[in-house]
Amino acid sequence: MNTGTLVFRDNATSIDDLVARVCENPLHMGLSDVTIEEPGHAIKGENWRPQLAPYEPWVHDVALDEIDELAGTDGDLLIVGALGMGISDEERMALVRDAVHGDLGTRDAVPGGAGPQGEPARALTPHELWTLGQTPRWKPPAEGEVDQRCEAFENRETPESIRETVDISRETLIQIRETMKDVVVPDELRHFATNVPLTVRRDGGGFAVSAVHLGVLAEHGLPADNLVVVVPSSIGGVPVTRIASEAFARRFTSGAHVRLLVVPDTVEVVGAQAFGSVCAETVYLGAGVRTYDPAPLDLALPNPRLEARRYLVSAANERLSVQDGCLLEKMGDTNVEGRGDCHAVTEGRPGGSDAGENADVPSDESTQFSGSWRLLFAEAPYEERLALPEGVRVMGPAAFAKSCPPPRVLDAPDSLMRVDGAVHPETIWRGSDRGALARIVQRCGGRVTDFQAVEEDQCWYDFADGEARLVAGPPAPDSVSRRFSSAAHARVRKGAALSPREIAAEAAAAMVAPVPVTDRLALPRVVQGMPLTTIAKRALITAPATLALPDTVRAVHDGNACKGTRKLMLPAGLQSIGAHCFCSRSLVGPVLIPASVESIGEGSFEYAVVRLEAADAVVHITSDQLISCFTEAAAGGVPFDFARYDDQLLVGRGLPDHLGALLHRVAAPFRLAPEMRARIVDALRERAADAVAYVAREGDIAMVRALAEAGFLDDAALFDRQIERLRASNRTDCVLFLMNWQHDRAEAARAATPQRARDRFAL
Repeated sequence: MNTGTLVFRDNATSIDDLVARVCENPLHMGLSDVTIEEPGHAIKGENWRPQLAPYEPWVHDVALDEIDELAGTDGDLLIVGALGMGISDEERMALVRDAVHGDLGTRDAVPGGAGPQGEPARALTPHELWTLGQTPRWKPPAEGEVDQRCEAFENRETPESIRETVDISRETLIQIRETMKDVVVPDELRHFATNVPLTVRRDGGGFAVSAVHLGVLAEHGLPADNLVVVVPSSIGGVPVTRIASEAFARRFTSGAHVRLLVVPDTVEVVGAQAFGSVCAETVYLGAGVRTYDPAPLDLALPNPRLEARRYLVSAANERLSVQDGCLLEKMGDTNVEGRGDCHAVTEGRPGGSDAGENADVPSDESTQFSGSWRLLFAEAPYEERLALPEGVRVMGPAAFAKSCPPPRVLDAPDSLMRVDGAVHPETIWRGSDRGALARIVQRCGGRVTDFQAVEEDQCWYDFADGEARLVAGPPAPDSVSRRFSSAAHARVRKGAALSPREIAAEAAAAMVAPVPVTDRLALPRVVQGMPLTTIAKRALITAPATLALPDTVRAVHDGNACKGTRKLMLPAGLQSIGAHCFCSRSLVGPVLIPASVESIGEGSFEYAVVRLEAADAVVHITSDQLISCFTEAAAGGVPFDFARYDDQLLVGRGLPDHLGALLHRVAAPFRLAPEMRARIVDALRERAADAVAYVAREGDIAMVRALAEAGFLDDAALFDRQIERLRASNRTDCVLFLMNWQHDRAEAARAATPQRARDRFAL
């Protein structure tokens, strides 16, 4: 194990031993080992605006001074302009030299001429030519010249000489690369140590690391897995005090898998996004880190994909600590007694028994952990249940990583006062005071219960006043996109033998697969001897394809969208339905809403067809939740605003079936004004062909009767067309009704017409 370099490969030594060895031997690098970025500055003749952001300065290349040949392009304005004025190339170059050299040049100089005192005119440097719009023509490098791109690997150990450091020429490096392509090198021979390109910039009295180019390992065919990256403690005797946010950006670290990343004790500030794009499984923070507020971590962002992330912190760090896998930041007074030396590793409880082998720290029993802390990050991936450490007052916005399943149950301590950011809405929060915890997490979402809650068949219930309440339904299954992503990731990691075409075919088949019969949830009537009466807020964010509520349930609170549900059975006796409930947009309708329901919140049954039992009417709910027609105060026992619904029908925007909604409204004219019914009939006549086909396909005698009574079939041609479509659909009952209706109507008309005396006595 070589700890004297910036990067080395080790997949056998334990993390604790690695940290202990690195802390014992901090890395010190020279100025010649790094690239120093200097902020851009104005040169003579330039005037920069003060707010111009500093950028990488131009570095003069001496090798370019030897280039004499020039090659212009059609886009060079100086050359094009000179040609347009009739100035030859020789005259143009003489003018350029005079302009650049000033008094040192000569007005009469020509290529090959002499300057003052008979000296030859100095040739323009490539930088001067570039500034003037010229393009230097590059000469091929001399034979045997070492490629500058290989300088970063001059000190790496070759497979032929594992423990020695040698200088590698360009030809030797190419030969080694070609050999490694065809020969499988044993894993024990693939350990190496090297200093990859490192870029720093001055930061006050120290250096700030701005770029660690780990990606060059994979680019040059070197193994880039199980790396240990050690940030230098000093460069040229000057301490490294900061790690910039872009130091481990994806463009610098793509293709590198880091097993351990060590931040030395000299670093005081770590950028928020410093480690968000690097595939580093373990990050060790030294004793000097005072400022580090990580940005939300997405495990799918680094390349390769990050499987896990945890933090270790030096026991001597007075600002940060780790307990139970949680990275904590000190907010108030802490009392952590018995900490070991400055290089003890804290994993589990601070200063605990999981410290490095060289750490002199007491066991957990003699360590007291108290005070006020802010949770910065919890170790990912997560178990089904996660308990936050005692003393945590604030949960930071980046506490949980993305692209991995969140903890199913989260136990919150009594010290928790605030939750910043959002937490997965399906997480179940448990605390000793359910009401106080609900007020804390109401902004970020989630379901809240107490420690007396029980789990039965993957559903969580709590109890109050002799009644049971559903807190959370079964967890949501993995989506098709997530399954496809997992399969693709497994294939990339060589965990699956399927081709991309086969993986895509399986994903497509899963999307159109029929719903299994077992995908059903029937909630129990009694839980722990108590009747189930309430569905709590967001208890059923997702639900199986078939959902049946027991007849003991009286209230369904807000946010029970039941995404994924297709068949819904609501019980008689249900009294209230909250806002934004049953919004799966895939409900097979019409869904029966019992007459006992007195209140329905806005946005419920979005884009669904429901039957209001109290009104004996079928209504189509719009997809626009801002114009919901449900009411919380039922008028006449029906929690629905039919006047507003009729206005929506004439517009028809956002309805699942506009034509069906018009026909159903005429078929069940509950609180339908005569003038509104006439307008609806006129709208149906505009779509007469579709309406006739719809009635023949899905209508019944009640709909046919209502349409006939509303005057829709008064036109003889339309009446005949409707009869023919009903006969073609084998709707004999409707045909018989219309024939009788037409006969009765003709008889009534004949009876109402005054007859002549001759007609009355005619045989």
